[in-house]
Amino acid sequence: MFSSLGRKILFAIASILILFWLFFFWWSVKEQKKFYLQQMRREAQAIYHYIVLAREWISSQGGIFVKQGERFIKITPSHFTKELARFAAPRNLPFTFKVAVINTQNPSHRPDEFEKKAILAFQKENIQEYWKLYENQTTPVFKYAAPLKFQKVCFNCHSNIKNYQPPACISVTLSAKPFLEELKKNYLRLSISSVLITILIFLALCWLIKYLILTPLNKFILAAKEIEKGNFNIRVKLNTGDEWEKLSICFNEMLDSLAKQQEKLEEKVREATKELYQAYSELKKTEKFRSEFFSNITHELKTPVTAIKGTVDLIERKKSADHKHLAIIKKNIEKLSKMINDLLDYSKIESGQIELLKEENNLIETIEDAIFMVSSLLQQKNIEIILENKKDIWANYDNEKIQQVLSNLLINAIKFSPENGKIIIKVSENEKDVIVSVEDFGPGIPPEEQEKVFQKFYRVSKDKREGIGLGLAICKGIIEAHGGKIWVSQPDHRGCIFHFTLPKGEEDGRKSQNSHH
Repeated sequence: MFSSLGRKILFAIASILILFWLFFFWWSVKEQKKFYLQQMRREAQAIYHYIVLAREWISSQGGIFVKQGERFIKITPSHFTKELARFAAPRNLPFTFKVAVINTQNPSHRPDEFEKKAILAFQKENIQEYWKLYENQTTPVFKYAAPLKFQKVCFNCHSNIKNYQPPACISVTLSAKPFLEELKKNYLRLSISSVLITILIFLALCWLIKYLILTPLNKFILAAKEIEKGNFNIRVKLNTGDEWEKLSICFNEMLDSLAKQQEKLEEKVREATKELYQAYSELKKTEKFRSEFFSNITHELKTPVTAIKGTVDLIERKKSADHKHLAIIKKNIEKLSKMINDLLDYSKIESGQIELLKEENNLIETIEDAIFMVSSLLQQKNIEIILENKKDIWANYDNEKIQQVLSNLLINAIKFSPENGKIIIKVSENEKDVIVSVEDFGPGIPPEEQEKVFQKFYRVSKDKREGIGLGLAICKGIIEAHGGKIWVSQPDHRGCIFHFTLPKGEEDGRKSQNSHH
């Protein structure tokens, strides 16, 4: 079977051969018909010249005498032509002839339509012969006409009309049937022979294309498929003594070079893999050390902080210390405690050990609880929180963890909001998620830093306040652990908007609502 390329080539060759065959057949038919027409013309012309020659001979003799009964009658060329045509009529000869004259009273010389046209053509166009093939008749005929001219010898009989050329012609009618039948046979022979020759040429070209083009090409295709599988040991061997053999030599040399390069690359990959594995092992050790460090340091810091806080509480109960200094100590202890808790929370998130106690909760209630937790900070700066949507919205989440996320977002918003400002909280939902946004009117976050704010230990360049930069990283970890996402956007005013989503879960919120109330 031929390949796709082979079929295209064969289709192109077949199309060219068919077009060539059609043109050749049309041209051959046309030329054969022209040849047979010329044959009939020459045959009619020969009869015409024979008649003219006989007429001229009779004229040169001044007429001839023929015997009719007991006496001799003088015959002129005109009578000779008429009598000869009458004598030939009953003998079924393949031709007939007559002298046709315009405006004659003699019915035997009266012209038909063809002869009239011929005589007019001789007079107006000054041509020497006129013919036409009539194929549509029951018996096809070929008609030929040539002008009847008076020669010098003619004036022996017509001395009174010197220099006169009559409007007349000699017409010859041949039966075209034998010629047309032979022409049809030639058409059939030509059709069969040309079709057979075309088919032989096509088969020969198919063989040449297959063995001179497609077979070597298929060897290269098979070799390319083996190379695609990674086999660089394949080689193409051709002994054709032409460009295909030169191409195979170049192809094999290219494969030798690729095989050597492949070996070098594999060696480099093995070395790089070994180095990468060593680096990965070192990284794992470093990561383990870092996690252990944070765990240990937070544990070590938490113990003295607890002791300090207990001592401060004792002094406060006894009222034997300065309240101002005690407030400062307490405030700093709370900050230190928050830092430690953040370190612990992030350590759990990063190690994948965060535990979520998911259940169906009313998100509006969770937001209101988070607002209550930061109410003292709101009062200090006289900031108003606006919750735009107070319709109950239910979702499946860890209430304590989401409160922590909301508290962190609100604390950040309060920190960066001006005094007497406001913070807007919006809640919406779709078929799968609930969406919460916290919008403030502070200085905002530069666009180039918006993607970095969720990284651990990262602080916005405008933020010169306390903190170790883990709040937003913890928010991101908690939200993603719930299967949601968190991001920040720029509003059309100063400030920024933090958004996060939470999956609703598979349970029906209204059914769970009854269990919570």
